[in-house]
Amino acid sequence: MATAKATVEKTTAKATAKKASAVVLNGQSTALVSALASGKTKLVWRANRQKVDISKLDNVLSKTKNQLINKSVEDLTSELSGYKKFQNVIAFLKANSIQYKIEDIPKFENHKLRSLIIPEEVQRLLDKPHCAKISGGFDPRLLSPIFIVRLKGTNKLLVIDSMHTLSVVGSFAKEGLWDNVPDDWLDFEYPCWVVDTDQESFALLAGLYRNGEGSKPWDEFDYHRVHVRSYRLYGDNGPNDKYKLAAMKQSHCESEDTIPMAPNHAHAGRAGTLTHIKALSSYSDDDMDEFKFIISMNNKYWHGNEVDSAAFGFYGNLYIGLLNGNVPMKGKAFETFMNDIHAIVKTFFVDFPELRSITTETYKTWMKIQGKDTKAPPFNCALALVLKMYKKLGGSHLVPTDVSMFTYEPSPGVRHDIYDSLPLNIRQNVGNHTI
Repeated sequence: MATAKATVEKTTAKATAKKASAVVLNGQSTALVSALASGKTKLVWRANRQKVDISKLDNVLSKTKNQLINKSVEDLTSELSGYKKFQNVIAFLKANSIQYKIEDIPKFENHKLRSLIIPEEVQRLLDKPHCAKISGGFDPRLLSPIFIVRLKGTNKLLVIDSMHTLSVVGSFAKEGLWDNVPDDWLDFEYPCWVVDTDQESFALLAGLYRNGEGSKPWDEFDYHRVHVRSYRLYGDNGPNDKYKLAAMKQSHCESEDTIPMAPNHAHAGRAGTLTHIKALSSYSDDDMDEFKFIISMNNKYWHGNEVDSAAFGFYGNLYIGLLNGNVPMKGKAFETFMNDIHAIVKTFFVDFPELRSITTETYKTWMKIQGKDTKAPPFNCALALVLKMYKKLGGSHLVPTDVSMFTYEPSPGVRHDIYDSLPLNIRQNVGNHTI
């Protein structure tokens, strides 16, 4: 027994010496021994234990075609009848005996191209690149009518919307790209949605209404929704596989317990939701490995949280930096590194939203030293701060070059690192820890 014990102690001593030697090779032995001797707290990553039942989230894009519900006009009016603000408007109209004339509803008419006038007071300048884009993917079935205001007592047909549609349609007529075009292409007739009025300023009002004040533009999720359903429900890959790519992103998110949804959805903000759809949509087919890394790492380390917008900048820049540095993104060493930097975020910032907030304030403070006023920091700023903290805590894994960024040297020997602009309590807390 004594021999066995001595052997164990000898082996342990050798292992300790070997470990110390490795630390010396990293040039950090003194710092590490000093840290341990001073009783500093070792950072440890502790995973979120919160259970998230993704099935309770309304994943509208998981529905099959047969599960989609087609609403009737009666269904829509019933929904509005339960909305107080809308009913207040109805009550006001009735209380004031206000009624509208059916004859004032615009009507469809066909008009020759030569009859249409584009008023400068209403329309913008012609966007030629937009016209080229329209013509490049032209499909007559997607055309809209030209919106017209006609002043009573005149024959003036003022175009107040769809000027670019009109420009492309007219150009195609001029170039003989429509069948059965009249000998004089300006006699080509096109459907118009015509408003008759004696209010001279109505063209301006109608232009405002048609282009924002009276319409509800689609948000990023609306586009993503249609792209995904086009592929999932109908097998339509879309132009340049655009719809297929959107469906691939959706599928990867779902596989990582992440549900993309509109920011105004009733479930938005719950654990496992992703509302930063603009970021999701920005990744091309060539960027899919980066996108998958972001979503997978976020789910691994922040499972149980909403996907914060900071995740895209943090993980995206980390992935690119490690890739450019040929640093392996798998294996025990990488796993330890990732656990360490997430322990830093969780210990000193709690989560990504707080990291994002403190990064913004720190960046502003650092810029003021330079006599500059700014708002949002660069996308890699939060990552750079965490990596700087990682190095100060004794981290030795290879890190991206972001760690050496955000330094200001106004003169020889004078250097302001953004790390020194972090709140004092955070810097002091860093000094009380080690990795």
